[in-house]
Amino acid sequence: MSLTIFDNILREHEIKNEKRVAYIRMIPASVGILECLSYFDIAYLVPKPSSSAMLLSFFLLSYASITLILLLRNFHSKYFKYFVIFFDYVNVTATFFMDPTVTKQQSTILWFALVGTLFFYLLNLLRYSKEGTIFSGILSVIIYLGVGLNYQLPTFDIITLLFPLLIILIIGYSVTSSNKTMMVEANTKRMMERYLPPQLIGEFYKQNVNLEPGGRNQVVTILFSDIRSFTTISESLEAAEVVALLNEYLSSMTDIIFENQGTIDKFIGDAIMTIFGAPIQGTDDAIRAVKTAIFMKLALKEFNQKHPELKLPIEIGIGIHTGEVIAGNIGSEKRLDYTVIGDNVNLSSRIEGLTSHYKCPILVSESTYQAVSLENDESLFCFREVDKVRVKGKTKNIHVYEVMFYSSQEEKKKIHEIKNIFEFGLRLYRERKYQEAKSEWMKLPQDPLSAIYLERCDQYIASPPDDSWDGSFIMPTK
Repeated sequence: MSLTIFDNILREHEIKNEKRVAYIRMIPASVGILECLSYFDIAYLVPKPSSSAMLLSFFLLSYASITLILLLRNFHSKYFKYFVIFFDYVNVTATFFMDPTVTKQQSTILWFALVGTLFFYLLNLLRYSKEGTIFSGILSVIIYLGVGLNYQLPTFDIITLLFPLLIILIIGYSVTSSNKTMMVEANTKRMMERYLPPQLIGEFYKQNVNLEPGGRNQVVTILFSDIRSFTTISESLEAAEVVALLNEYLSSMTDIIFENQGTIDKFIGDAIMTIFGAPIQGTDDAIRAVKTAIFMKLALKEFNQKHPELKLPIEIGIGIHTGEVIAGNIGSEKRLDYTVIGDNVNLSSRIEGLTSHYKCPILVSESTYQAVSLENDESLFCFREVDKVRVKGKTKNIHVYEVMFYSSQEEKKKIHEIKNIFEFGLRLYRERKYQEAKSEWMKLPQDPLSAIYLERCDQYIASPPDDSWDGSFIMPTK
């Protein structure tokens, strides 16, 4: 079975911790060098170590050195830690029975057994391995009981110290389990912080988020924003200035998206793809997306005022669409990205592309329009229908609407007047009453969208569409 992404993370931590344990093991093992030298009269220790003590020291030194060398060469297997733990306890067992410097008095040998086994048990906790902790705990109990029974110690004395030993082992396992859980949680949150607003991370975590590959069908609202003619703007600046400008812009937009609980799917150069409704779905996803677009436009105005060095102010187009997608963690076992895929993602990108053609900064699809209209009280914005259009690569027409926002009652009244005049002209246009439609749109000389339709009317008056025309427009490009 292939390893999960967190298995790989924990395995890397396990290797690092195993190396840390190996370095610590070398400290007592290095004493064995002096004992070996003293045994062969190369160095002098008082008292001179016995043959059994020298063999034990040599065994520990050899075993510790080989283990460290293997780890430094990045050798590691699933069962390596069990091999190392086993030999740690073999060493402590041999010390009890073979080292003459270890007292064999009944009053103290049990304490030596308790301290010796606990030392290697606590050393094992550095591995943050629950399986290793269980294995080490079992060996600790076996060796402790073995020492007590071998020296025929009173049962009462053995049981008296056995209970605190078991309590320490249980506490050690709880600490290891908690540390491993916290490690997984920390990595989970670190991954989520890349695309989720802070206020959603806690909620996402409570729902037992799964960061393994996979997804589910989900209705979301997707917002695409893109800087218009960014290449032209960047040509007038140095490379470092372009990067600084873009980072400042993206940071400003990210703050707005997060404030409205949007999930940043990705940055595509100067473009931003944002999801509302995944991973946490809400009843107001569509209206939050529209409000985010409005606040982005307002923030952009302030951004341009802060940068008078720009020859032309930055303008952005924003397209919003609501529909079903596949949402989930998509990628390989070593790298995952939370994203959405599907035809509706492409459609939202196409709608963003329409903003340049229609000279409308914010466009939404009919599905978003319907979702928002149920909740919108028109205190901040209203919609006007723009067109029935067939975008490049699609076979069906879609209705698109412009988001028209305002900040005062006077501005609201003016915008609603523009909306009503334009939509009345649009109705005449679809009834093929081009001259009458022109009369309406000519009342809006400052409206770029009306100017587009005036040009169309002239074309249709000169060359009327055939009888099958349903009022739609086919986009020749993306």
